[in-house]
Amino acid sequence: MSAPRPPARTRPAPAPLRLRERLLLRWLRLPAAARVLAVYALARLFSAAVLVEVARFQEPSAWTPQGAGYSDVLVLWDATWYRSIAEDGYPDAVPLGPDGSPQQSELAFYPLAPLLARALTATGLSFGWAGALVSLVSGAAAAVGVHALLHRALRRRLPEAAARRGAWSAAVLLCVCPPSPVLQVPYTEGPALALLVAFLLLLQRQRYLPAAAVALALGYTRPVAVPLSVVVAVHLLLRALAGRRRGAALGAREALRCAVLLGASGAAGLLWPVTAWLLTGRRDAYTATMGAWRSGGEVVWLQPWWGVSQHVLGAVAGPVLLVAAVVAYAAWLLGPRTAVLGAELRTWCLAYVGYLLLVLDPFTSLFRYLVLLFPLAGLVGLHPRRRGALGAWVVGSLALQVVWTAWLWRFSPPADWPP
Repeated sequence: MSAPRPPARTRPAPAPLRLRERLLLRWLRLPAAARVLAVYALARLFSAAVLVEVARFQEPSAWTPQGAGYSDVLVLWDATWYRSIAEDGYPDAVPLGPDGSPQQSELAFYPLAPLLARALTATGLSFGWAGALVSLVSGAAAAVGVHALLHRALRRRLPEAAARRGAWSAAVLLCVCPPSPVLQVPYTEGPALALLVAFLLLLQRQRYLPAAAVALALGYTRPVAVPLSVVVAVHLLLRALAGRRRGAALGAREALRCAVLLGASGAAGLLWPVTAWLLTGRRDAYTATMGAWRSGGEVVWLQPWWGVSQHVLGAVAGPVLLVAAVVAYAAWLLGPRTAVLGAELRTWCLAYVGYLLLVLDPFTSLFRYLVLLFPLAGLVGLHPRRRGALGAWVVGSLALQVVWTAWLWRFSPPADWPP
């Protein structure tokens, strides 16, 4: 007679998940776009709270009444120019001062964002709320697009987990970066970001005709089409070289698409200057008007950076450190640590900075312009051992956002530093 078999061992029931773990699992199961939009919404609520608090300290001015509130601080600074464009259009001549020099006017500002806001005012919204809605919606689209763009770029060279971390860090840091309140006021950063991201995504996917259309739209949004054409040229050159190595030449139809894209990206940089010429009859209407904001009354390439470096750091040390900083940035961007971004994103980050050095005066608006360097934020989350890096960046960005808003967005009459 055989011995009785011992009772089968049963596995212990799994311990119930804690509430925090359940919430984390539900969060991770959401689509990436939904998680990005949730972070974007929270970031915009934080920025709104900061703007409301800063409005309490806003002095009365030509722009703001006594006891200004959130809706009043929406239309500070350049937003007043965009409101003028939306309500009254552009002047039909370059305004001149008593000495005949061009004066500041709406001709320096690109039309797409204010015209979109103007269309929304037909619903009864004021310009401030209509322009803010344009920025909010386009900024949300840009944040989702940044995640998709970085994920697509990084997964070509990295494991899936690392690509997801990099894409997530880029999207989150875009949402919370110090100048991110411009994504909820009537400025052009939101539409420009959305169109730029859409263009780069289409370029990655080699959908050249839609990319050409987006490039032309971007040409009426912000003056960034010149570095964009450099990205197109590099992309097409690398594709041609890759095809030659494989012995696969472009077909006639594909070559035509490439030519259309290259032509459109180049023409986009001329769209608004040519339109301003047609509006006023003056060939240099745009550049002459832009010069009214410069200290010397004209746009001079590179010289402002050189002069400011000498003024701040000395006649010799300033230019030396400026050149050293530019060389170091270029060497880092072209080095192995950023290779994971891919040729298109690295070219954009290099060409855009080069463009800012050539045409921009080093001023407080530079903080806002640097938002377009969003691909670099994707490098923050790549290292799994540095789990606290993204959190530290977020906390630091939110703190600096308070500083940026209180220092630059709040206007101290009669004159102040612009955001």
